[in-house]
Amino acid sequence: MSEEWALLGRDELLDRCRAGLADGGGGVLLTGPAGIGKSAVLEVLAGQAAAAGELVLRANSSATEAALPYLALYDLFARAIAERPGLLAPHLRAVLDVALLRTPGDGRPTDQLAIRVAVLELLRALAERQPVLLVLDDVNCLDAASAEVLAFAARRLTGHRIKVAATERVADGGEPGCLELLPEPRTELPVATLPGPVIGELLWARLGITPGAANSERIQAASGGNPYYAMELARAARRAPSPPSPDDPLPVPGRLRGLLADRLAALPEQAVCALLLLAAAARPHPPEAPEQREALAAALAAGVLTRGLGGELRFAHPLLREIIYADATERQRRDCHAQLAEQLGDPLERARHRALASPDRGAALAAELAAAAQVAVHRGAPALAAELSQLAADRTPAEQGDLAAERLLAAARHAHDAGLLDTAKQACAAVLHGPDPAARVGARLLLVELAGNDRAGVPALLDAAEADAAGQPRLRAAVQIARADHALCTGRTEYGLAVLAEAEYHAERSGDLDQQIEVIALRAPIEMQLAPERVLPALRRAGALSAGRPAAAITAAGVQLRCCLVISLLRGGETAEAIEAVNRLRADVEAAGRVKDLGQVLHLAASVHERAGRCAEAHQVGLAGGRLRLELGPTPGPGLVLSAAAELNGGTVERATELADAALRAGQQADDTEWSAYALGLRGRADLLAGRIPQAAEHLLRCRELLRGLGYTDPALFLVDADLVEALALAGQAERAATVLAEARAEAARLDRRVILPGLARAEAVLAGLAGDPRGAADRLRAELPAGHPYPLEAARARLALAELERRSRRRAAARAELATALQAFTAAHCLPWAAYARERLLRLDGPSTELTELERQIVQLVRGGATNRQIAAALHVSVKSVEAGLTRLYRRFGVRDRSGLMERRGLAERRPAARG
Repeated sequence: MSEEWALLGRDELLDRCRAGLADGGGGVLLTGPAGIGKSAVLEVLAGQAAAAGELVLRANSSATEAALPYLALYDLFARAIAERPGLLAPHLRAVLDVALLRTPGDGRPTDQLAIRVAVLELLRALAERQPVLLVLDDVNCLDAASAEVLAFAARRLTGHRIKVAATERVADGGEPGCLELLPEPRTELPVATLPGPVIGELLWARLGITPGAANSERIQAASGGNPYYAMELARAARRAPSPPSPDDPLPVPGRLRGLLADRLAALPEQAVCALLLLAAAARPHPPEAPEQREALAAALAAGVLTRGLGGELRFAHPLLREIIYADATERQRRDCHAQLAEQLGDPLERARHRALASPDRGAALAAELAAAAQVAVHRGAPALAAELSQLAADRTPAEQGDLAAERLLAAARHAHDAGLLDTAKQACAAVLHGPDPAARVGARLLLVELAGNDRAGVPALLDAAEADAAGQPRLRAAVQIARADHALCTGRTEYGLAVLAEAEYHAERSGDLDQQIEVIALRAPIEMQLAPERVLPALRRAGALSAGRPAAAITAAGVQLRCCLVISLLRGGETAEAIEAVNRLRADVEAAGRVKDLGQVLHLAASVHERAGRCAEAHQVGLAGGRLRLELGPTPGPGLVLSAAAELNGGTVERATELADAALRAGQQADDTEWSAYALGLRGRADLLAGRIPQAAEHLLRCRELLRGLGYTDPALFLVDADLVEALALAGQAERAATVLAEARAEAARLDRRVILPGLARAEAVLAGLAGDPRGAADRLRAELPAGHPYPLEAARARLALAELERRSRRRAAARAELATALQAFTAAHCLPWAAYARERLLRLDGPSTELTELERQIVQLVRGGATNRQIAAALHVSVKSVEAGLTRLYRRFGVRDRSGLMERRGLAERRPAARG
């Protein structure tokens, strides 16, 4: 879909609308409450129809104009009649001109049948020239005269190229009343609410409000999935003098109040008081007191409240809760919280309500809130823990400034774990203004984490933290761990390892087990490449250090350590065990509510499933992880990379190319070498699938260069080497391909990465086959292929290469068998792009031998454009020698002697590429 018509969360609904608006005619009625997005869907349908060459006629109705007769007909047809004279017989044209006030009448009553027939004939005449789409927004406000005429026409339009797309405002549970305005076949589609993450993405896309912003989740909840409500609430929050705190109500603008005010207007005062108690509770509803039942029954009857499946009371729409809470005075809200603190048995809610009932500081209340925050952590509710820790800091007496800073830092860390990044940053900023140097170190290190891949300000933060940490081993270890991580991520491996050794020394002096585990977790990926024999002993040591700790005490270091275990298993080919380990890790991280860590874990899970040949799971997890990493920021590169990889598993090559290009731009803007490299690698894979061989070679080569520049030489880290060798060979760069192959084989042998050998065998066979011995290369590759392989996609890719070698050897039956085997493997893995690739090659196997490769086709195009050999080489990023060799092969194949003979052969530049492995 074009970007200008992009609509979040409505792909399935748009597909159903398009199905209902068939070429031969038909109608779609979108129903739902105000603000749910009906008009936005209508706008997309209208834009797509206009782009497809259809005539789009629109009418936008309003309740204030519903009494004006024929207004909708004027909106629809006045311009169409003016621009297309002669469509109607003169007597019908005259009647319609009077109805539309284009000419004055003679004072006689309008002939109703004539108007109906005129509109019907006008629509039929317009449809003879091009398909017509009538777009009717808010048909519940359509003037009665126009509605009668359009209903008359709709009953008689079946079989013509006339479609109607309409919207009708219908309350929850209501029935549509305007279906008669649609021609047959009619489709009525309720427009559903949007899930919270999509509302969050909408706020980010339209208003720049990140899902980690302080009030994003509150706005998502209060909107009830209604995009209009969410946008209005977000704008109102922005206009407020200061952002609403968790204790304050959200500001509700008058436009939204008007949509729900009728439900509240008739309630007795007693019911309003009872509702305020429910609104103050926010999460669990208090028990119904006998004296409240009558009042609550009135609220139920008015549609303000409803009952859940378990009989519990809830607001019919979350926005009603915000309105009731906002309309109460501060004294009323505090009284409700005090009452709730006495009623509720849960210690977390009791402590929270006690704090909200009184603004006064007190050591006992602050300690109770801090203890409740720890309980929330163990329950896997870091967002609630952040709120309780913030309240604990606010209620801590002024003379306990250091303790208040510790609690504020705890609030920042819990908010970070919950993905509330703006909240975490605000808490860190407050800590930095305090007197406690230890808390300032923690705040600055958390800000380093929050910086993500945007590392410009990290050195200054680390230097300031080191100054505050002087003389304290635990703090110095924390700073050095962060400094080592920064060095390793920016390609300074030797320096990073040296700093990591210093961090380990201070961590052992302080006896901090979490820091010792974190050092091991940071060092493990490097040792996987430099000294793989040390990895498993180190991981076992870390496991021993963490043994016996409660599962609820999962930390970032523990997550990183378990990620390293999964990676080690994956690179060793233990894919089944890696899947089991990453699924356990994902479950633990989700149970702990560690949203920030979840983005990394989903990325790893997608990679594990892809290599295990479970592409449907890789696609699903990759899309979820990509969205989460985009939401959490601060830079979009990682999220876009993960989304591009998901498309290469279960989407389309075109979309993968778009996302990889966007990821590359984001990585370059953030000066992020690692994620830029991954983006280049994915773009190279997409190029291979699309037959863009020179571009594939260029992108894959740059990917490998960037990774090696960072010290990432392990060929099992990112499977680029085999693809690069193949692309270079197909692009005519045999010498460079051979060099890359030799280096990859050496690293595989050094690190014992036997799992990648089938890929390298495939690349070597392609190289040998292009050198003039396809039959021998095919025989050798077949002999090297194992019966089973931990990476099924790599084995299937080898079958594709084998099929191409067999085709070149004129063994078509063998080629067909290998293609069928590859197709079966890709289909079983649900790897849609590669399955489509294999299917296309299988269909083309018996095509003409004059079929061109993509490189040959591009050479022919440039020759016909008058380009010299040197210009062709520059344009295709190959050597002049490769161009000359390619031209020689083309002359021989088509029986011509020179360029002019080649140019005389018609249709060569349009031929599709030949099958490639």
